[in-house]
Amino acid sequence: MMRFEITYDERIWAVMPEPDAGADDLWIAEQRMRFTHGPFAAHVDALETAAREALLRRRTGAVTSLFFRPDAVPATGVLHVTLAEGAAPDVDDPLAWLPADVVARIDPVVTPFETELVRCGRRIAFVSDRDDAGGDPATGLVYGFPIGGRTGYVFSEEARSDVTGLMQPHADAIVGSLRLVA
Repeated sequence: MMRFEITYDERIWAVMPEPDAGADDLWIAEQRMRFTHGPFAAHVDALETAAREALLRRRTGAVTSLFFRPDAVPATGVLHVTLAEGAAPDVDDPLAWLPADVVARIDPVVTPFETELVRCGRRIAFVSDRDDAGGDPATGLVYGFPIGGRTGYVFSEEARSDVTGLMQPHADAIVGSLRLVA
């Protein structure tokens, strides 16, 4: 089985523990401590709740789930990174890249991207047919790219558009750092 490695800014992201690791309470405490004495101390309970909800959305197996919690604004999100066996789906059809449970409200925006390790990737920004808790359309990001005979697949959980927009440059950096390891 091929594995991958990513680089991420620990001030912005926290890797979620595997469900069977028995580390959820420790991880939640670490997230809470991160905000307790900073500029978002007034929001620490809401941020802890968001961290608990994020654990409910983590993926298992050969997927790395990351919790987005920037230090500039009180916002959170979830990003998943994985490799799929085989070739990438038709890169000209952005709907082929969306997670199976997502129905696009409007045509997704597809942007080609290239990094040192990713030669022909696609970033797909979508607006879901679902609404967020505030009644606004939920949005998300999907990255798809061939890498080492496999398909790199990075996707966010649906979120408010401002959170997705804030997350995107940080997610770009993670995608750009992904590399295969033995």
